Amino acid sequence: MLIFVEELIKQRPLPCKSECGLGKILVIGEAVFDMQKAKGFCKKLGISSKRIEFCCDYERLKNRGVGKYQYNDDYSLIIVGAIPHSMRDKGNYSNIITQMEQEDGFPPVVRAHNGNGLKLTLSIFKQIINNQLDNGCICVA
Repeated sequence: MLIFVEELIKQRPLPCKSECGLGKILVIGEAVFDMQKAKGFCKKLGISSKRIEFCCDYERLKNRGVGKYQYNDDYSLIIVGAIPHSMRDKGNYSNIITQMEQEDGFPPVVRAHNGNGLKLTLSIFKQIINNQLDNGCICVA
């Protein structure tokens, strides 16, 4: 009986901020840019800097999991750069990016890719934000 109820909960659309793109934007991974410049860029577009959350300390990421973002309607988007291959609570997945992309309940995940691998630069960050505004994943507020 418990398994059946859990399956119904997963199938039911959850009303959340992320449906209208008003949630936080999580930036996870090693960033090679000034985070204040990124927040300034977002502010110019009309996105409150309070909605941008950075988790970019590579060493601290090793002990961090992503479970708190699953089924969390406070987040609209996760941007991922270079992260440690092995992080806490990745389960049977090769990495947490795959976990977030394949499991239900995570906000959209965008890989910050420069053509040679994952790399969080200011220009890639700006491009991702503009693309996600255009496709409606996030909106100004």
